[in-house]
Amino acid sequence: MVFYRKYRPQKFSDLVGQDEIAKIILAQLEGGKVGQGYLFWGPRGTGKTSTARILAKAVNCEIYGREKTKFGEPCDKCDNCVAIGNGSFIDLIEIDAASNRGIDEVRDLRDKVKLAPAIGRFKVYIIDEVHMMTTDAFNALLKTLEEPPRHVIFILATTDYSKLPPTVVSRLMKFNFKRATKEGISAAVDRVAKQEKIKIKSDAVEAIADVSEGSFRDAISLLDQLSAVSVEIKKEDVLALSRIGTWDRVIKFIDLTASGNLKEAVLFVDMLPTFGLDTVLFARQAVTILEKLLHIKIGVRADEIDLLGLDTEVVLTLADKFSFADLQKLIRLLVVCEGEMKAYPLPQIPVVLAVCKFCDDKVLPVEDIKQVAKPIEKEQPTSDIPDKKAVEVEELVEQPVVQAKKESGNVSFDEVEKSWGEFLNRVRVVNAHVFALLRATRPSSYDDGVVTLEVFYRFHKDKLEEPKIVKLLDAQMEQILGSRVRLKFLLAKKESKPTSSVVQSDVIESSANDLEMMAQEIFSK
Repeated sequence: MVFYRKYRPQKFSDLVGQDEIAKIILAQLEGGKVGQGYLFWGPRGTGKTSTARILAKAVNCEIYGREKTKFGEPCDKCDNCVAIGNGSFIDLIEIDAASNRGIDEVRDLRDKVKLAPAIGRFKVYIIDEVHMMTTDAFNALLKTLEEPPRHVIFILATTDYSKLPPTVVSRLMKFNFKRATKEGISAAVDRVAKQEKIKIKSDAVEAIADVSEGSFRDAISLLDQLSAVSVEIKKEDVLALSRIGTWDRVIKFIDLTASGNLKEAVLFVDMLPTFGLDTVLFARQAVTILEKLLHIKIGVRADEIDLLGLDTEVVLTLADKFSFADLQKLIRLLVVCEGEMKAYPLPQIPVVLAVCKFCDDKVLPVEDIKQVAKPIEKEQPTSDIPDKKAVEVEELVEQPVVQAKKESGNVSFDEVEKSWGEFLNRVRVVNAHVFALLRATRPSSYDDGVVTLEVFYRFHKDKLEEPKIVKLLDAQMEQILGSRVRLKFLLAKKESKPTSSVVQSDVIESSANDLEMMAQEIFSK
């Protein structure tokens, strides 16, 4: 049996991180107060369904016979408790609202609730993910929730409280399940590891608690996976399996962004998948640390904050690099980009755009190409052999735009396509922000000096059509083609998607090793 089922809480005292809820429900049961409608809401893996089953045990436990009017902690030994624990108790009906969301299913439920319990004292209905039900289904359920039969208890569970109709919510006893603390999750993981005789390092336990984000189920499932492949679980094993970065890497990313170092910050983000990291989790980690910095900015002492094991001086120094307004801005941008990741061909693109937008005020105008190129000049090796990249950048900066060698219109579309990779590389050197936008575009046609680029997102199109950016792109394309050209941007149809050849051209692939070496230098600084 998988760990999270084997170690699912069976009593109120077993619940992780929900002590207050367990205390309130137990007090009500011991006072003889059994509600006929409950609403359990909160993040996934926080114990909503487990608590619902424990409540079903408590009201049907055989030590609280039909003659008694008060209840309490279930014994977990009688036939009813055992049957509820293994899922064979016929008076406990669990419904997944995601697949039983219509009015017909609710009408069927209304007919069945009238029947008396077959074995237990109460018939308990647990409706999971109840926010998935249709409006008509909610309306049909409303009357039953308002006046249910005395032998029926409804427990509705949801991760999205905001989608529930107020008319339904008002008829239920509400309990908000919160994420378990890091200490609570760590204790639970350590306890399961000892019972299963799993060797695990203490820093690995902490890493599992960090990754699980307050979810007991996620933490125990991760422990289960790791125990199958590692003799002794280490922190590195946890990070590798969960594809989450170390806090040091997140700190490095935030430091680059705070300093307005757009080029290195963008390269850093671009290489996250190469290093096996999950971009979504990385963005969440960044927001977590930024929230700590925000607390410091508003006057909360460092010793009053969970700094995730980070050095206090490092965190305080990082906080000093942000203004209060900049911290708020960056948090908003990263939170928004998390929701946009599914819409992009590469999940790191929204993070790149968020960094570009944050650093926008700190980046020099695109016309000042010499100033943009200066940091790259400093990276030239000291040996007598010139660095190829530095020479290319120097040539791009110092040389004037090549006079047209061909008349407008004498360039073929085939030449445009073959030059696309070189074009992207040149733009990347000059302006990383514009380069990030161009990665989700592709050339679609060429006619009489006009290169039409197909753009897949309206936001990208609007930005690329800004006069300064158009001027920059036209100049770079003219240099490559040796002919006067003008770029035109066309919004792609909804069903059209960028291909991998657009995102990674031959030229970009040929320089992948160089790019990876640059990123490794950034990570190691």
